[in-house]
Amino acid sequence: MALWKEKTNYILVLIIPLLVNLLLGVEFSKGVISHIPMAVVDMDNSSVSRMIVQQFRENEPFALKYQMEDEAQIKQLMDNSKIRVGMIIPKGFSDDVKSSQSPTVLMLYDGSHMSVASVAKAKASEILMTLKTGVGIKLIGAKLSVPADIAKNIALSVKFTNRTLYNPTKSFENFLNPGFGVAIVQTGIALAAVVVANRNRFIMQKGKRLMHVMHTTLFFTVLGTAALLLSIFVQTKLFGLVFRGGLAGTVLLSVVFAAAVSSFAVMVGSALGNVSFAILVNAVYFIPSTILVGYTWPVIAMPQIYQNLAHTLPFYHYADPLRDLYLKGLTFAQVLPQALWFCEFTGVMLFLIAVVVLLIPTSVNKKEDECIAMA
Repeated sequence: MALWKEKTNYILVLIIPLLVNLLLGVEFSKGVISHIPMAVVDMDNSSVSRMIVQQFRENEPFALKYQMEDEAQIKQLMDNSKIRVGMIIPKGFSDDVKSSQSPTVLMLYDGSHMSVASVAKAKASEILMTLKTGVGIKLIGAKLSVPADIAKNIALSVKFTNRTLYNPTKSFENFLNPGFGVAIVQTGIALAAVVVANRNRFIMQKGKRLMHVMHTTLFFTVLGTAALLLSIFVQTKLFGLVFRGGLAGTVLLSVVFAAAVSSFAVMVGSALGNVSFAILVNAVYFIPSTILVGYTWPVIAMPQIYQNLAHTLPFYHYADPLRDLYLKGLTFAQVLPQALWFCEFTGVMLFLIAVVVLLIPTSVNKKEDECIAMA
């Protein structure tokens, strides 16, 4: 059948997602944000303040580009996007430290780049807390005339420890790439399938028409599954993303996801006569998925109506579980609830396809039918 020979289908569903995955793999290859441009105003210029500046200079997330004279210069650099972080150490800082006056180091972050600001703030807090503890130990030792180990125990009398599980390096590559790859494959399936289904919606005999749309759904399910697994292969084997999940669960989830997307696209393409409108409906349903299903911004932080909407989108039931397969190593049993949701969704779509096919009037132009059936 010509469906298996048409190059456009393979370009949309296989080739373009493969190229996008390669681009994403290179783009996020560092995994974490580093070399954040930074400026410092050290009004104190003491040994203590210079030690703080040196700590930031030696930490990889920061690239200390400027040492300025006043705060206004830092603001100007940030306005012009030449820096993303600024630090201001006030005059008399060292004296206040020695007299236990709790001096303040002012940190400035460029909030227009939230991911950069988040990484910078976390690392800066870590550096400053370490320095604060070190200074506290020295002050306690000097004031109470106790040995360093006792001073340390006093300063650290309350300890807080934390661990980040599954993605301890906080790699953006591990966090974003799995879902972005899926989004491109989903779009390719949806656009190709809706065009093919719409183009062949007037095959003469209804039984033959139904068989054709079912075959179209199966074709894009197989092609989509191959594209999804190829995406995972590229990310894990070529770019070294962590993948802790099992093959069986991954294949199952990919097959049922591809079937859900394909069946919806074929249903829309079969139901709507205008191909442009059919493509538009598919685009409205699928393209905003990465925004609406909480892949980058959590669903729990969205209004209730958005949370309800997210649960109706196939991407919601695949992208997060896929990321959990990568990072948490979900078992086959753990992916079954999502797989069952996809089976129910696809079942509804196949029923609607059958209804649509039976309702569409038969074409009266036999020659046109034969030409379409051959396409």
